Amino acid sequence: MARVSLTGVSKRYGAVRAVNALTLDIRDREFFVLLGPTGAGKSTTLRCIAGLDQPDEGDIAIAGERVNDWSAAQRDVALVFQQYSLYPNYTVRENLAFPLKSKLRNLSAQQIEARVAKAASTVRITHLMDRRTDRLSGGEMQRVSIGRAIVREPRVFLMDEPLSNLDAKLRELLRAELKGLQQRLETTLIFVTHDQVEAMTMGDRIGVVNKGELIQVGAPHEIYNTPKNTFVASFVGAPAINLFDVTLDLSAGTAHDGALSFTLEPGTQAQLGALPIPNDRRVRVGVRPEDVKLVAAGGVAGTIYGAEHHGVEIIAIIQAGDHMLRATIPADSNVAVNQPVQFSFTQEKLHFFDPLTGDSLSQR
Repeated sequence: MARVSLTGVSKRYGAVRAVNALTLDIRDREFFVLLGPTGAGKSTTLRCIAGLDQPDEGDIAIAGERVNDWSAAQRDVALVFQQYSLYPNYTVRENLAFPLKSKLRNLSAQQIEARVAKAASTVRITHLMDRRTDRLSGGEMQRVSIGRAIVREPRVFLMDEPLSNLDAKLRELLRAELKGLQQRLETTLIFVTHDQVEAMTMGDRIGVVNKGELIQVGAPHEIYNTPKNTFVASFVGAPAINLFDVTLDLSAGTAHDGALSFTLEPGTQAQLGALPIPNDRRVRVGVRPEDVKLVAAGGVAGTIYGAEHHGVEIIAIIQAGDHMLRATIPADSNVAVNQPVQFSFTQEKLHFFDPLTGDSLSQR
């Protein structure tokens, strides 16, 4: 078992609280992603789990045992950093073997060679074994770093933005390989990233953090479809969610804000009637670009402000009064800048938030 639990973990650096009373339970054999912007406290959390930093408050447990007072070596975790942290004058083989040569492990030369060969095969670097690591590409060096973690056969893998220095194509390739690797090894892997694409494509579950606080935990589809607040809604999803404020008139069945006014469908009216709407009737609406549809008639009037061609689709930017909204439309759509259009929303996919707190009205 390699379940990892954090209970009320806080960490300060001087007056700065990097992690604030974070409580989290990571399941055995789970690929768990900590997602958040730079400075959110992700790496600090990972360092506390690894034993490189000591939390000021709270408890950390691995496999049901409190490990606050254990050294990094005693915790039996392997940490892969954004920087490759390899010995440049060593060959790949020597780098892989190095963690196994500690007297504490008491492994024979044959056992070390077997583990090195297995790890090299797992991350597909067998052909590089006799090459010095300072002669490798970035992708090859990161594979060696991951292999050096694998060779130790740890209980938990901790990865701190290991793909961020790689080009886009290589990141895409290694995302798939890391996910497959974790499933083959059947181990617990905690992965830190600021890239929501990495989080959504690899994680069994995602923990969204911001300013040292754990905001929401859930499967990728839960984070995407039921965001807890506007921060989660806007941080997850590409292109980003549209957010705009409107005033509701439930008796008339309308939502309006200047040029952006639309009729509420009966199901949406019923949904809003059950929510704790603010007294001034103002709400913040969130709608994903794929849920903004161009229509021939009967929609909201707008103008094409711009269009981003992405091959399989077009991201149209529509201006309606003071509002700018993104819509994902088919690649063969014939749209031009300054072209008048009409659009509507897939209303069952609308999200409603409190404009002041940003909290989801449906999750209060």
